[in-house]
Amino acid sequence: IKGRWRKVEFYFRIRKMVILHILNTGSFSGAENVVISIINEFQKRNIENIELIYVSLEGSIRERLEKEKIKYEPIKKMSVGEIKRVIKKYNPDIIHAHDFTASIICAVSAQKIPVISHIHNNCPWLKKICLKTLAYGMTCFKYKYMLGVSDSVFEEFIFGRFFDKKEKIVGNPISVELIRRKTDGSNSGEEYDIAFLGRLSEQKNPLEYIEIVNDIQCEMPVKAVMIGDGELREIVEEKIQELGLEEIINLKGFLENPYEVLQKCKVLCMPSRWEGFGLAAVEALALGVPVVATEVGGLPGIIDESCGKLCDSKETFVEEIGSLLSDSELYRKKISGANKRAEELDNIDQYISDMINVYKNCGVII
Repeated sequence: IKGRWRKVEFYFRIRKMVILHILNTGSFSGAENVVISIINEFQKRNIENIELIYVSLEGSIRERLEKEKIKYEPIKKMSVGEIKRVIKKYNPDIIHAHDFTASIICAVSAQKIPVISHIHNNCPWLKKICLKTLAYGMTCFKYKYMLGVSDSVFEEFIFGRFFDKKEKIVGNPISVELIRRKTDGSNSGEEYDIAFLGRLSEQKNPLEYIEIVNDIQCEMPVKAVMIGDGELREIVEEKIQELGLEEIINLKGFLENPYEVLQKCKVLCMPSRWEGFGLAAVEALALGVPVVATEVGGLPGIIDESCGKLCDSKETFVEEIGSLLSDSELYRKKISGANKRAEELDNIDQYISDMINVYKNCGVII
């Protein structure tokens, strides 16, 4: 028996174990950043018997993956047929699916291959019975693990309590050193009082951000910036023009490296309607930028009074940001608290260790 086990172990060590990371987008955002971080950290640690492959819709993500030297398999659409094609091509040992649609399609397609469902967002529909929660709930029986970026993800999932033995909260991979390194130590560039960083979507609530800036600029002169792009871009532009804020709000669009701009901002404003984790908040804290945000998703686990504030109304946002911009002593304390809180949240080594254990428990030999 020992001899046979050694042969099996030897076989797996000379054959690379394949893990497919499957996403239902072709652009770069929060979940995509997490997957790229996982793959890069595995490569940096020289875990040679594991091959991690990025699988997603064709799109602008290709350029980022080529730059990062990550193996990429594009798909035409997120469908059972396309996922089965990729499975046949790579014969994976694990399928690591990200967010709901990819998880459901992979569960239907994978047959006996272990599937990890990694949820990065707690959409509002999670709280009620609907076609989406029923579809995801039915496939939960298939998953080996259900990973969440914050407690709120599974607490808000209406069927979450039935699958608590599979659920594991992993947070997001955070390397404060890497975030700070990407600023290149540059002190050049335009300075801003208030920043928005995120997709221009209903979730991130950019229209309320514009209203907050408008209310603050009625009380004091401010300069604001919006970093990000998305389906609300045209509506955002119209709102800025409607309020006459063209000279006050600089709409930067998507930036591959937003940190160079973010480090020149005094306050990050996050009026999100919902969040899974809230990575932008950690990125700001790592650069010494206090964060004022709504109390949703993972944000209460990131922000406290030492480094910013959680707000329950537009008026609270306006009041807190106004205080930070006008009270230099309060602002200095929040900067110090932001840097300290970022160090507390730094978890990259523990995160990768946890991910290795997840893969081991799915049958991969590392």
